[in-house]
Amino acid sequence: MTFVLRWPAVLVLLALVVISLGAAFAATVVLAGLPIDLGAVLSQEQISAIGTATWIEAGLWYGAGLFFLISAIRLIRRTQGFWVWLLGFACYGGRWAWAQQQQGDLVATVQGVDPNAYLKPETLAADTASTEAQLAILGIILIVGLIVFIVDAADRAYWNKHGA
Repeated sequence: MTFVLRWPAVLVLLALVVISLGAAFAATVVLAGLPIDLGAVLSQEQISAIGTATWIEAGLWYGAGLFFLISAIRLIRRTQGFWVWLLGFACYGGRWAWAQQQQGDLVATVQGVDPNAYLKPETLAADTASTEAQLAILGIILIVGLIVFIVDAADRAYWNKHGA
């Protein structure tokens, strides 16, 4: 049973690793002024949005990517990966909260969320920089964390049963 839950969670965690490390690398390129052309991979709007990032955000992206990678590896090896996932989520969510606080007021941003935006997923997918889309991504990461927790609990029960 855990096979059905384990591998989709691992694949989503690996996708989060690619997304987090890719964003961190792009922020590093822009912030450090490295002579790498991001125009072939990113649009001009994405590059300008990354240009508003700080080194703290880049570090939190790197941290999230690293912790999600460790969590995926621990999930594959059937060791406890939930706590490492929790650290990755803290980095990812902390980066989002930091960015919102730098742009204005975090509380006002969360209070200004339009619940009707979730009725149109195509508009959320088109504008991933919106607050609603970012909260949807955080929700997806929370669901993956719940799956990781369930798989970890099943693995722990298996190892306890076999005296390990």
